[in-house]
Amino acid sequence: MNLREIKIFATVCKTNSMSEAARQLYMTQPAVSQTIIDLEEKLQVKLFERMNKRLVLTHAGEILLKYSKRIILIMDEAENTLEDIANLKVGKLRVGASMTIGTYLLPLIIKEFNKKYPEINLNLVIDNTSVIEEKILNNDIDIGLVEGLIGAKDIFFDSFYHDKLFLVCSKDNPLTQKKTIDREDIENQHFISREEGSGTKEIIDKIMNAYNINYQIKHTLNNIEAIKKSIKNNLGISILPDIAIQEELLKGELIKLNLRDIQFQRSFNLIYHKDKNLTNLLKQFIDHIKGYPIIK
Repeated sequence: MNLREIKIFATVCKTNSMSEAARQLYMTQPAVSQTIIDLEEKLQVKLFERMNKRLVLTHAGEILLKYSKRIILIMDEAENTLEDIANLKVGKLRVGASMTIGTYLLPLIIKEFNKKYPEINLNLVIDNTSVIEEKILNNDIDIGLVEGLIGAKDIFFDSFYHDKLFLVCSKDNPLTQKKTIDREDIENQHFISREEGSGTKEIIDKIMNAYNINYQIKHTLNNIEAIKKSIKNNLGISILPDIAIQEELLKGELIKLNLRDIQFQRSFNLIYHKDKNLTNLLKQFIDHIKGYPIIK
C-alpha cells in the first residue's frame, strides 16, 4: 500500500463516487476503479459494498479510512513544514565561532539576522579556533567563524572581515612615555598570551617569529576579557584585536602603543566542510554576514 493508493481511496470515500473521485484527481474512472480493486486484493479485504448503485464502506473500509486521514494529515504537515524551511519561515542552523568573534562580533550579526528571520533557530557554539575547526570536520556545526589559520584540506574558508591587532598596556606602564616601541621594549615586558589553539595566539606567534621578537609569556589566559583586566592592573602587556578594545581605549583604561615597523592584522574567515550541502538558509546566513554594515 502506497501513498498514491491511500489518497485515491480517501477521495473515493469523500465523494462516494468513482467518477467524481477520478474528476478531482485528474484520472480516468477505470483507473480509479482498478486502484481500489488492486488495493482490496493486496489487503485481502473488501473496502466497499455496492448497494443500489451507491458505495458503502465496509468495516475494514472504515478502519482504513481512519488511518488514511491520519497518514494524509501527517504528509500534508510534512510538506508544509518543508515548504516553510525552503521559504526560511522555520529552520535550524548550527553556528560556531572562535572566542574573539563570538564575543565581540557574532552577537551583533545574530541580532540583525533574527530580525529578518525570527523563526530560525540558531544554535551557537563559542570556543577557540582549533575546536571550531574540529567541529566542522565532525559535522557538529554547519558553519564556523574563526580568526585563526585553517590547516584541514577538507575545510573551505572565505575571508569576510579584516581586523587589526594592537600592542596595548596599562596607563601606568612606563611604555606609555615612548612615542614608538622597539622590539627590545617588548622583550623586557611581561607578556600576557592566549591559550594554545587560539587563533589570535597563532597569528601573534607567526608575526613575532617572523620579526625574531623574543617575548616572555608571563600569564596565559583563555579569554580576552581576563587579559584586558590583567593589563588594566599593570600585570603585563599584550596584543589584542581592535574590535575588543574600543571601549577601554576611549576610557583611557588601555593605551595603544606604536610598534616600530610592525603591524598586526588578520582576516576573519567563514569556514564550512567542502562537502557541506549549502542550503538556502545557509546561503542566506553567509550573505547576511558578508553584507553586515560593520564588516568592511
